[in-house]
Amino acid sequence: MTDKDLSKSQVDKPAKADSFDLVFRGEIAPGSNIEEVKQRVAASFNLDSVAADQLFSGSAVRLKRGVDKITAERILQCLRDAGAIAIIVPNSRQPETVVKDPLSLAPLGSNVTDGTEKGKAKVVFSVSLDHLSLEPVGTRMVNEAEVSRVKTPDLDTSKFSLE
Repeated sequence: MTDKDLSKSQVDKPAKADSFDLVFRGEIAPGSNIEEVKQRVAASFNLDSVAADQLFSGSAVRLKRGVDKITAERILQCLRDAGAIAIIVPNSRQPETVVKDPLSLAPLGSNVTDGTEKGKAKVVFSVSLDHLSLEPVGTRMVNEAEVSRVKTPDLDTSKFSLE
């Protein structure tokens, strides 16, 4: 993982002097078994299996924030020894907001408008439908001129018989 995998705003933000974050996205070293890596990471950092599974979900997780370079490299080496791949990035001043489920469905019958829309007049668009009409059921919707003719092949089936 490189800096180009992170958003430009995360890389270009001014960092505090000698302050770094350790970012992990659940990547493992080539040729490693993910279950073994999970177990080694969990043992190294005293994690239960649920926490280890969350780390290996594929989303970016900042394992440590605002640490010095030596501490970040020490933690990075522990992850590498376990078979996990992480990166060190300059510390961002603004904390990131974690979005678990960015999209969800509202329950049936719930009001899906936010509070800012209350009291506003709804805009109603008026579209003329006078030029539209309905045809009876079974009517062809394509004009004969629009249909291309398919040439019927001349097949000799006299050699075939049914027994």
